[in-house]
Amino acid sequence: MINLENLHQITDGDEVLLEELLSTFFQSTREDILNLKAAVNNQQTPLIVNFAHRIKGGAAIVGAEQLAILAGDLEQSGQQVEPERYDPLFLELQNTFNSIEALYPKL
Repeated sequence: MINLENLHQITDGDEVLLEELLSTFFQSTREDILNLKAAVNNQQTPLIVNFAHRIKGGAAIVGAEQLAILAGDLEQSGQQVEPERYDPLFLELQNTFNSIEALYPKL
């Protein structure tokens, strides 16, 4: 669920740094998902676009490709103001993140 190739290049094989980057990714994404959930519940389109974009960027950096795709889809739905897509995309994004996070219980 995470392709660590990019992180291995960024960290030059430093496993401690890699773990720190993943930990930071998980922490910031947890916060962004909480904020995104509130934005989706309140149909706050500009915030949905903002938080989906943040999640997409972080996911791309760490190699969480499916999460980046879902966040990009949600960001695009917000830009096109398609509120009927917000809830299902958010739920899929949240479930994908939870699955990824479960693979790294110590972070």
